[in-house]
Amino acid sequence: MMQRKLVLITGATGFVGRHLCPELKKAGFNLRAVFIESKPPAAWPGEMEWVKLDPIGPATDWYPALRGGVTHVVHLAAIAHRIAPKDQVDDSAYDEVNHLGTAQLARAVALTPSVRRFFFMSSIGAVTSLSDEMVNEQTPCHPDTAYGKSKLSAEQALRQIFSESQVEWCIFRPPLLYGPGNPGNMERLLRLLKLNVPLPLRSVRNRRSFLYVGNLVSAMSVALEHPAAARKIFCVSDGEEMSTAGLLRGLARASRQPVRLFPFPRSGLHLLGQIGSFVTRMTGRSVGFDAPAIEKLCGSLPVDGSFFRRTCGWKPPFTVEEGLVATVG
Repeated sequence: MMQRKLVLITGATGFVGRHLCPELKKAGFNLRAVFIESKPPAAWPGEMEWVKLDPIGPATDWYPALRGGVTHVVHLAAIAHRIAPKDQVDDSAYDEVNHLGTAQLARAVALTPSVRRFFFMSSIGAVTSLSDEMVNEQTPCHPDTAYGKSKLSAEQALRQIFSESQVEWCIFRPPLLYGPGNPGNMERLLRLLKLNVPLPLRSVRNRRSFLYVGNLVSAMSVALEHPAAARKIFCVSDGEEMSTAGLLRGLARASRQPVRLFPFPRSGLHLLGQIGSFVTRMTGRSVGFDAPAIEKLCGSLPVDGSFFRRTCGWKPPFTVEEGLVATVG
């Protein structure tokens, strides 16, 4: 008789969670998700059990969510890296939720006999946000944002908590995600493309790795049960690098609209970023470009995801072209 598989998902209503839940249902999991609001989502595809919890932090009581034979835990909930000035939070908020909240959940899981595996969604930001060299699991971690530091602290905490536990853990460090409904930097690029104005990015020769959300949830489904994924950290990517200019051209092809790129000195782009940051500081309103945004557009961050592919025999089911078409569709 096949043992019942019950997975607890935090952050189920977020970008990754909305794509992951159908994938786990196909893999034979029963789903339980937590919600913080007064009531669970009114419309949700497929069957889902919902459990109400207090906001995630260092004092969250996880017992109501973990009781009843939970076998797997997927922890996606986090304060994501904020871009717009109006959305900024104190650095302490990242630590409170992403680090201490994760540690509190890990301690509760370690005391729950039925749980076999704990999956934690970290970020390549736990290593760095920019690198000219290929980043992999052996790259020394030097996070340079409050978000990245909180994710690294969470990784370290859960590894220590589970070091004397029977619970197996698995950690993913994905690069920039994209897919239908994607938030953050990819959404900004799509808005930029839709303006249909000439963009000074043809001279940008950076190297960036990305991860389509369909590939991510496929890899997560494998990592939840594959024996070789236990107690390991993985960098996961599509396996294809692109420059910012190449990404814009790919998005333009996928959306069947033109993109006009012209060469512009990199020093000039950085000057524009500094001007944008100054205007933002003076007015409190974002002008759409600032120094960090220019760094993201011009900087490199190639990520080697081959270790997970070799370890678990996984191959991305979608090409970058297919992912971009789905994203703009």
